[in-house]
Amino acid sequence: MTPEIWIAVVACVGALGSAAFTARSSRATARVEASKVDAAAYDRAKAIYESALQTLEEQLTKLRERMTELNQQLAHEQDTSAAMRAQVRELRAQVDLLEDTVADLRLQLSKAGIQSEPDGTEEP
Repeated sequence: MTPEIWIAVVACVGALGSAAFTARSSRATARVEASKVDAAAYDRAKAIYESALQTLEEQLTKLRERMTELNQQLAHEQDTSAAMRAQVRELRAQVDLLEDTVADLRLQLSKAGIQSEPDGTEEP
């Protein structure tokens, strides 16, 4: 072989080596770029998740506050209801007492020979 062929072979091998190195470098660069894209996507997803989480926490806080208000309102309504039930019981007891009094008065009128109207009106 002549020196020109050797030079051509060495140049060809060098070119092939350079091409292989460039291809590997290109793949490494592509992996780094893909990692950057993945990292950017991860960061965006993380930001969206954290924003959603913060929104849900704020809603939960508002719901807890509203639940506390409703529990206080319910307690107040229950107290009012209990007071009204007690008042109804007192009024029923008064009505029963008044009915007994009316019955006693009718009995007294009857014993006295006075006729009374059942609805409480007198005859002229």
